[in-house]
Amino acid sequence: MKINALSTLSNIAHKTDARTQLRQHEARVGTDAYQPSNAAIDFNVARKAVSAAPDIREGKVASLQARIQGGEYNVSAWDIAAKLVDARV
Repeated sequence: MKINALSTLSNIAHKTDARTQLRQHEARVGTDAYQPSNAAIDFNVARKAVSAAPDIREGKVASLQARIQGGEYNVSAWDIAAKLVDARV
């Protein structure tokens, strides 16, 4: 029994040592680094800027609302028709 128990303990120790060696090897080998291209960096900066920008230009909306309420905002029928034709509506 004792010999068998020592053999089992030896196998466990060997397996533990092998696992430790494998982890150490993976740590050394797994040091790949990712370096994004300049285009990817520029794209990411632009994406962040667009996502940070408001969806509604509140200053422009407020200005137009004030002009409409003050009766100062007039759009000609010709301008409306031109925009419709440009948009192919």
